[in-house]
Amino acid sequence: MLDRDKIIDEAIHKCMTEMYAKAQPMADYDNLIEEYNSGKIGKDERVYERHYLSTEEFKYILNKYIEAYGFKEKWKEYVEIVEQYLTEGGLKDKYIKAEIDENGHKHSGYRSTENVPSIKKQIFECLSKNIEADKVEDLNDKICKIVMETISNCKNFYMFDREESQFSCSIALGASPTSNPDTVKKWWKENYNVDIEIEERNPLLFWEQEEYGDDFEDIMKDEYGENWKEYWDNKWQKEKQAKEKELEEQFKKLNEQYKLNNNE
Repeated sequence: MLDRDKIIDEAIHKCMTEMYAKAQPMADYDNLIEEYNSGKIGKDERVYERHYLSTEEFKYILNKYIEAYGFKEKWKEYVEIVEQYLTEGGLKDKYIKAEIDENGHKHSGYRSTENVPSIKKQIFECLSKNIEADKVEDLNDKICKIVMETISNCKNFYMFDREESQFSCSIALGASPTSNPDTVKKWWKENYNVDIEIEERNPLLFWEQEEYGDDFEDIMKDEYGENWKEYWDNKWQKEKQAKEKELEEQFKKLNEQYKLNNNE
């Protein structure tokens, strides 16, 4: 039988090792542990303040291990699909039967789709056939609110992401490198009177750097020319704008859902 706690501990160790290996300045995580156990690093010393890892890099490495070790829980994502399906409508399968046309030609059956209206529209149409018009709208809103609140209660009550939460919290609240560059600069200045330089690395290049290793820059130049950094910077700016737009759309949907739930 698999010991899941040991697997989580293993993932935490490997994740922290990679984070420190890619931090600025880099460090050997195992050496840090040895120095801590030997007393060379004091119990009150905040080792993470010595090493910088951007928020994007932190998330990238963290999520890589969540995926690699199978900690990612899809429960809430799947329920959110149901919520979106109900509030916005969607599609369902529709089988088109085989038929023979007026000219005697046989057309094979095939799988197609058809639209599914939002739950609000479906309930409204159902009520309209059986209830007086002036009562339909109010009753429809109340029924929709009951349905969506029931789904929300179910989603929030059942917690299937224990391992993902345990792993993420252990990394985020543990001694992982800080994402505050000023903290790192201050530590090195105060302790060693060293002014360290911290490079803001483009997060879109993480995968390429891992794949190509020491030959990374030469490969980038061959692929994209001498101005490869400018190319990737522009690409990152476009992606950031796309992410900001996506967040804005998500906020609008949440706002609309809030209004629906509160009969506004």
